Amino acid sequence: WNVSASGARPNPQGSFRYGSINVTQKYLVQNKPPSLVHGKLRTALNGISYVNPATPLRLADQYKLKGIYTLDFPTKPKDGPPVMATSVIDGTFRGFMEIVLQNNVTSVQSYHLDGYAFFVVG
Repeated sequence: WNVSASGARPNPQGSFRYGSINVTQKYLVQNKPPSLVHGKLRTALNGISYVNPATPLRLADQYKLKGIYTLDFPTKPKDGPPVMATSVIDGTFRGFMEIVLQNNVTSVQSYHLDGYAFFVVG
């Protein structure tokens, strides 16, 4: 099983027509200033403070291991205090996803996106 190949290719013979591609998923990802979660100052995206699992995510996915992560990352910011979880976005195979990163703090944030191709719009 090749865990590093394939991706969305609506027109493999020539140039893409990005204006006519159907966006299959949309996410508004918002970070907030750090807050106390289980006695520690932590940041969160859409109300979820990420917990690094003991098993790498790609291996857990490849071998269909249960309980390592959840596919319930919210599509928009949640109200209430943040929770700790290993929640990932469940992308549609060969689909196109629109992700809006909203920074609500005064510091610069960096993000790691894992997928086939990314285009920065603004």
